[in-house]
Amino acid sequence: ASRGIGDVYKRHSLIGSIGLILFALFANGFYSALLMWSIVGAGFAGTYMPGLQILNERLDAKGKEKYVSVYTAFFGLGTAASFFILGILKEYNLDWSYSFIVVGFFQLLSGIPIILFSGPRIEIKPYIKFSGIFKILKSIYNVFKNKKAMPYIIGYGGHTYELFGYRSWTFACVVFLSSTYNVYLSNIFIANFLAIIGLTGIFSSIIGAQYCIGKNRPLIISYMGLICFFGSIITAFSFWINLYLALLFIFIYNILIIMDSGSLTTGTVLNGSSQDRGSRLALHSIIGFLGGALGGPIVGLALDSFGGENSKLSWSVGFVALGLGSLLSSYVLKKNSKIFSIYKNKVISERHRHRYEVNQKFLSKFENKGYYFSGMSPDGLLPEVLESKKHKWFIGVQFHPELKSRPLDPHPLFVSFIKAAIND
Repeated sequence: ASRGIGDVYKRHSLIGSIGLILFALFANGFYSALLMWSIVGAGFAGTYMPGLQILNERLDAKGKEKYVSVYTAFFGLGTAASFFILGILKEYNLDWSYSFIVVGFFQLLSGIPIILFSGPRIEIKPYIKFSGIFKILKSIYNVFKNKKAMPYIIGYGGHTYELFGYRSWTFACVVFLSSTYNVYLSNIFIANFLAIIGLTGIFSSIIGAQYCIGKNRPLIISYMGLICFFGSIITAFSFWINLYLALLFIFIYNILIIMDSGSLTTGTVLNGSSQDRGSRLALHSIIGFLGGALGGPIVGLALDSFGGENSKLSWSVGFVALGLGSLLSSYVLKKNSKIFSIYKNKVISERHRHRYEVNQKFLSKFENKGYYFSGMSPDGLLPEVLESKKHKWFIGVQFHPELKSRPLDPHPLFVSFIKAAIND
């Protein structure tokens, strides 16, 4: 990060605010709206990830693992506030443009915390002079070679695809469901319902990220994604039963979507050096928000293809289509631990000849030093495999791989170790 990243954040807060106000005053048709919204997008791009980089410069390794997720989770606070404002304006029949003007002033205020409370930097780096767009693009391209960070980046793309599609269409979906089941729900009720959903998402993201600390982050996120995919299917089925069950599962589905949000970004932050972290976060943002840009149109395509916005089938297909984002995240992260890449299986069988166990009192000490337990006993209580986040090949096991190794059929752990030694 350069010394001017705080200035970048403040300038783009102003750009985003101007874009929102211009959109409210002058957007009249597709092309004018596209132009004004591009300004809003530039403002957002210059605040979200630069803000995260400002935070990273002020945290040690342990702090990054704890507080990056808090930063990303509070994205939901703004979402909740915007729905709340929308509900009030809609209830009093005020023009849509007022909501953009109000949010524009909030966007302007977002630069104040950076000015007043950012604090001193822990990471002090020399100022890097701008050396051309091609060098920047090359540094971002090089991130594709980071095999540890890329699964998190791709997973984040699936996550934002699902999240942005959900946020874009849930209001309309609830309106459809209330009409279908002949239950009157006021605009302010729906907006406040979605605002509450946004607020609960903050806690869901933080809890999910905190749970991953010191554990096998890729595997946990993979399970989260799989559970979320099934959550999208259950939510889609609930549309056919009754309104209140549908509202309950819409609420639960949001919790499941958000649960891996902070964990994915934290994974990108931690897997690499501080020197190229800006490039990693840039690619994280590009792929993430590319996915976000696709979420809404994909649901719209499902609605158009399966009966329109007044069809239960079309809404069901749309929500299942959203779940494909978490399924992608689950797939790319399920094999991101070294032990999984060796065995190609989530469940393994090995021989023991002792009854030693890892003292549970010392687990956190290992985890705080950059290790994680990537293999556990079937009941999930006893650590069986230990890996290092910082080393190319560091695996400790409780079992005895030599007992299943043969001269012409060596154990996969030994094969992997020798290959790593040869290629180092």
